Amino acid sequence: MRYDPPFHRTNGLRPAVAILAILIGLPFVVVDPYTRHLLVLSFIFATVAASWDLSLGFGGLFNFAHGALFAVGLYTFALTVKFLGLSPWLAIALGGIAAMAAAALIALPVLRLDGIYVILVTIAVAQLLYQVTVSQSKWTGGTSGIVSLPALRIAGYSFIRDGKIGYYYAALLLLVMATAFLYLLIRSSLGRAIVGLRDHKYFAIARGVSEARTRLLTLVASALFTGMAGAFYGSYVRVASPDVFGLGFLTLILSILLVGGVATLWGPIASAFVMTFLSEAIVSLGPWREIIMGVVIVLVVSFYPGGLWAAIQELRERLDVLRTGVMAAWRRRTERAARIARMGGAEEVMMQTPHGAIAVSDTGGNKPPILFLHGNSACKEAFAKQFAALRDEFRLVAFDLPGHGVSDNGDPETSYNVIAYAEVAEAVIAARGLHRPVVFGWSLGGYVGLELAARARAPLAGLAICGTSPLAVVPDDFAAGYDASSHLILASKQYFTRAEAAAYAGSATAPRSAESLYLHHNLPRTDGRARAYMMTKLPVVNWPRQMRMLREGKLPFAIIDGADDPFLNHNYLLELCRSAGWSHPLINIPKGKHAPFFNTPEAFDTVFVAFCRRALAAAEEREPAAATRSARPQP
Repeated sequence: MRYDPPFHRTNGLRPAVAILAILIGLPFVVVDPYTRHLLVLSFIFATVAASWDLSLGFGGLFNFAHGALFAVGLYTFALTVKFLGLSPWLAIALGGIAAMAAAALIALPVLRLDGIYVILVTIAVAQLLYQVTVSQSKWTGGTSGIVSLPALRIAGYSFIRDGKIGYYYAALLLLVMATAFLYLLIRSSLGRAIVGLRDHKYFAIARGVSEARTRLLTLVASALFTGMAGAFYGSYVRVASPDVFGLGFLTLILSILLVGGVATLWGPIASAFVMTFLSEAIVSLGPWREIIMGVVIVLVVSFYPGGLWAAIQELRERLDVLRTGVMAAWRRRTERAARIARMGGAEEVMMQTPHGAIAVSDTGGNKPPILFLHGNSACKEAFAKQFAALRDEFRLVAFDLPGHGVSDNGDPETSYNVIAYAEVAEAVIAARGLHRPVVFGWSLGGYVGLELAARARAPLAGLAICGTSPLAVVPDDFAAGYDASSHLILASKQYFTRAEAAAYAGSATAPRSAESLYLHHNLPRTDGRARAYMMTKLPVVNWPRQMRMLREGKLPFAIIDGADDPFLNHNYLLELCRSAGWSHPLINIPKGKHAPFFNTPEAFDTVFVAFCRRALAAAEEREPAAATRSARPQP
């Protein structure tokens, strides 16, 4: 399943609305005509660059005739209003249609070409259109162009009045329309086909994607608002000049695209304002202007290929890491007493590990130990009900994974993966002196427990997992072991909207209520990189080793799931447990959902305690036998 919420439910809604509101109110603050002129050009160039990003960035088509499509829209406007007397508004629409028709003609020779051959053909087509424009001076004015084009009007009001404020809002509307069109297209089935052909051409073709049809539609779609922007530009500057065919204009648009970041949509839009103002600032340098713009392109492509949008995303990530780190530190100091009380008085300590400072809750004592491992975006307090109910019989220990709860944020490259989490668990077992503990892993914690057991560096008495499908092959088994229609798809999303956070926490533990409120409050603290990196690093885990360990049957093991767990593919688990050589029980708790230990604690505790007793008894039987074997004299 591809998780792709509508724009109004994404994190981009508020920034987009705020920026749009600023742009709408800006003319009342910026009254300088020249600054307004640059803003209008920025809107036009942003429209052209974002449209080019569809074919060059998302489609991977090196279409260097995009500037010519802008020129087609410009000259369509000029010819239709000058010689046919059409309304300028209608001429703008015709400019888009004419550019689409030109793009379709350009597409014909490049449908089955790749790489440099596409570049050569599109450059040749652009030069052909230029030569046609210059040679037909009777209609196009040749090298002088067509001048004195009519301005836009509405009910007698000319857009050039009042500091061209009418053009400002018309250009802004054009950019908004183009952005909405491109946003919806990129997220459509056609958009996925476009990206699929770019990234995995032959796989996409094997899945039924038509290369010729998709390339044709890509070029035509990228031409629509490019042509309209060209026509609008003609009504704004009131001149149709062949200069738009030149290298200077193409370099400007290409610099906007590359500096903003290809295949981002928003990057070229943000970059358009920067590069337009920069280009105008150095216009007095003459030929050095194009040289400087070319140097900017080379520097960005060589040293920062992600462009401006990548820089914005890095800044956003740094701010989010700072926010979650400060939140963890604040809660460590101010809410410690509340956490201790919630965990039944269990001691909370901070211990250093190779992956940062980790918060550990430990009831202490000499009772048989149980180590709890929580799930993705959760915390150790998820097991508060077990700490209250089982502490008289067992020593209970739980800790916050790196980037979770009140533990420190970790290095995403080294600390946010199953292997690193298992290393942290080993460090906790050693530091707290846990001798052969029973381990319970929930969701992500289940994989940590499986890795911990398979590594066999810290001997365990037994292992129980919940909300976790054991895997042998990734990603195949992962796709088979889970329900793709559930909120599990959010498990790898770095940033949550408020609605997504509520949906994920409600599915992972329980819907928001007075009882589960603290778990919902914990989710925003989680370092979003922990979700994103953990999923991307799943392939590095030795999954076959885990499955071999389970099939050997040497370690007591049980799966204790909610019968109605929304994340799991229960048929996958049934087939696994019925397969040859599998000797471990599958226990389903009615109405337990993804966290039966929280939703139905009495039913869960009954089953889990029985498993722990059996596992600990088996461990005690194994230890004397091992001691007897080691005491025998060797021959």
